[in-house]
Amino acid sequence: MSRSATRVLAAVCFDWPAIAARHERSDGHDAVAVVRSHRVLARTVAAARAGVVPGMRRRAAQECCPDLLVLADNPDRDRVTFEPVVRAIGEVAPLIEVGEPGTVVFPTRGPSRYFGGDDALAERIAGVLVGALGRCGAADAAFGVGIGDGRLMAMIAAHAQRRSVVIPVGASRARLADHPVSALADHAGIGRDVVSLLQRLGITSLGDVAALPEPTLVARFGPVGAEMHRLARGDDRHPPVIVPPPPDHATARRFDDPIEDVNTVVTVGREVAEELCAHLGRHGAVCVRVQVSLLDDHGTQSDRVWYRPEGLSTGSITERIRWQMEGWVTARGPTGGPTSGIVVMRLIPLELRPFEGRQVGLWGAATAADETAHRATAALVQLLGADSVRVPEWRGGRDPSEAFVRTPASLVDFDRREGAVIEERRWRGALPSPSPTRVYDTPIPVDMTDRNGVRVSVSGRHELSAVPVRVVIDRRAHDIVSWAGPWPVEECWWDPHRHRRSVRMHVVVPGRAMVMVLERGTWAIIAEFL
Repeated sequence: MSRSATRVLAAVCFDWPAIAARHERSDGHDAVAVVRSHRVLARTVAAARAGVVPGMRRRAAQECCPDLLVLADNPDRDRVTFEPVVRAIGEVAPLIEVGEPGTVVFPTRGPSRYFGGDDALAERIAGVLVGALGRCGAADAAFGVGIGDGRLMAMIAAHAQRRSVVIPVGASRARLADHPVSALADHAGIGRDVVSLLQRLGITSLGDVAALPEPTLVARFGPVGAEMHRLARGDDRHPPVIVPPPPDHATARRFDDPIEDVNTVVTVGREVAEELCAHLGRHGAVCVRVQVSLLDDHGTQSDRVWYRPEGLSTGSITERIRWQMEGWVTARGPTGGPTSGIVVMRLIPLELRPFEGRQVGLWGAATAADETAHRATAALVQLLGADSVRVPEWRGGRDPSEAFVRTPASLVDFDRREGAVIEERRWRGALPSPSPTRVYDTPIPVDMTDRNGVRVSVSGRHELSAVPVRVVIDRRAHDIVSWAGPWPVEECWWDPHRHRRSVRMHVVVPGRAMVMVLERGTWAIIAEFL
């Protein structure tokens, strides 16, 4: 084992978004799937038995499981529901690290000695998970516990579809050599575009990556190449800090009066995070692991360690403070949670790495206007409250009203929004770019007629009954300058209760360009280009 690799335990609750969604519903529905961009993100055991798998299209999942309950992805729900599991594991191991809902990681050195070895520790954590999942109403949920040299080996071991897997000390590199390079994207946060390029170059296993000279990978991929080489060798992604830690390592804020409002705590947390990130930036460092400590007026404390391999920005730290605070407040009661307002907030960077800069595109990169907009948004959040300021966030979909949703600005990490709308190209049947400027929550009913004043209809073969000539909007007739279409959209054809069939057209009248839809015999405007 390399000197830089430490023994790590990873506990993974598979398909946690689906478990959290079923727990929130509390209606006894067993077959549940959570979808993101109309693809299955997670599913319960009952849905898996029916043939539903992650990545499957929504309609295909409903076809193989007619009773499937489909719910939208909700990261906040996943975080809050996972909090009892985190607290249960926290009673066994201090300062556990939460990367995403359903996954807990911590070094085994102290707990393993206390419980009598790695095998005993793995079984103890597995027992804790059984009890915690049972209390969450998910006794049948699958989970895995893995221990290995370094985070990557521990995550792979936890995903071995067994209750617990312990990799012997020093055996991680040999075990990793046979795994495909896709493990770097699945378990280590390496971009899938980088992994895809490796596969096209004929580098298919982690052993192939480790066999390459590290300078060759660095020359081709930059810092990511060095990280991949370290991971393939069985080391942790980030080496020991090679820059001296800045002075005044911890950033804290004490309140004269206890604060009970979550939004106020988050707003102050953003200010503290800005101080910390600016302080580290002046010393050429970036934080990849931070401890968030919250203390209430009665001495009750909440400590969490948050990890982000590409570095924690102000927005990402603020987002995690909100998750931690909301989860802690939800647990309020005789078994946990704050008993009064928050009086101390402390951010402690636990792991740093040199700041290697950020490679941005030649066109479309962040501008001064973007930075000004971010600062204005932060000021509005502080003035009006976290839930009062919302920004559009792309979710995907064929219908313009589904492509974007309004999300509280405090929950959005602006540093990761660049290029988010590129995924729109993967939606077959979606409107091509440019997107409509205005999308109506309630479609505007209109009449579209031919030269004889007869309403234009569409046949079952998606053919227009006549050439459209006029559009009547609010009792005013407008001559059609040009039009395109029709384009049919048919969804859930296998379900008579949710079957939807519509036709879209682009219509241009003097001074207006519109997206119109014919559904149930009625034309309506759903969006406009201004």
